Amino acid sequence: MKLTLKDIAKQAGVSIPAVSQVLNNKPIRITEAKRALIKKIAKDNHYMPNLAAKALVSNKTYTIGIIIPDINNPFFANLAKQIESQLRNLGYWLILVNSNEKFASEKELLPLLLNRGIDGLIFIMSNQAYAQETELKAMLSDIDTPYVLVDRGLDQFDCNQIVFNNRLGGYLATKHLIASGHQTIGIMMNFPDNINCHYRYIGYQDALAESGILLDKRWVVSTKFEIEDAYDKAEQLLSKPEITSIVAGNDMIALGIIRKANELGKKIPEDISIIGYDNVFYTDLFKPSLTSIEQDVNAMATQTIAVLFDTIADPTATKFIQLSPSLVEKASVKKII
Repeated sequence: MKLTLKDIAKQAGVSIPAVSQVLNNKPIRITEAKRALIKKIAKDNHYMPNLAAKALVSNKTYTIGIIIPDINNPFFANLAKQIESQLRNLGYWLILVNSNEKFASEKELLPLLLNRGIDGLIFIMSNQAYAQETELKAMLSDIDTPYVLVDRGLDQFDCNQIVFNNRLGGYLATKHLIASGHQTIGIMMNFPDNINCHYRYIGYQDALAESGILLDKRWVVSTKFEIEDAYDKAEQLLSKPEITSIVAGNDMIALGIIRKANELGKKIPEDISIIGYDNVFYTDLFKPSLTSIEQDVNAMATQTIAVLFDTIADPTATKFIQLSPSLVEKASVKKII
């Protein structure tokens, strides 16, 4: 039989309101011994609160919704995991849905989550959403529920946004290769469709220009954030003997390049240096380990939740926060000076 507040109150010899106050960590004039006894009874009997009743009283569902574009992408999977863990520690549940990088799916999933009565929304947009920017902004403007855009932002739009400085990330990756002596640096990114890669590409151009290196368009290859697509296209750069290094748009792209390089008999970093982006956990399994640009997922999760809860408390408050990535140097870049 499920333990109720009434049962705990009877065993502890206190009132039902007193039990509720203690279990919700509310201030109450009660002895520490009684407080400890109430919590012990609840813990020993695996007491679970009635969330439906709690929601009626507080006018909250204690649930947060999140839309992510690709659950197979380790960066988004890790970010969702960090957000879920932090929310659970705060007494909230996370409802996660995946758009598969499709704007049509987001148009279906958004009302689905909102109709569940979520207290707040975390939205990581699909690449397709940017091609529908006018409709997207109109859709977001109609949302009454507090929300925050994460990782992929929107220019010229006033709402909560937590993003990384992708221009800086592209610059750091390219600058590291230049500092290692590389002058002919290829790049593989999803810059036509992905706003983050658009800015990473600008950072790449910044570093080249700063060092007086002329950009050759033959060094530039567009690819999806997928291992297979990068693998299929990598030879476009690997077949050019003048290219000594490649900046990859993320670590999955880097893995695709490495697979193709191995097939072509090219050694890393002896024949070709590669630098990734995201520094996801499996890059340490690469042989050699992958130098990469790290984005602190835990910091992004923490900032996201803080901003969302601030907006839940005050719907008029909006914040734009830009986090800085950093270079993690490992073994996939050869120094040639």
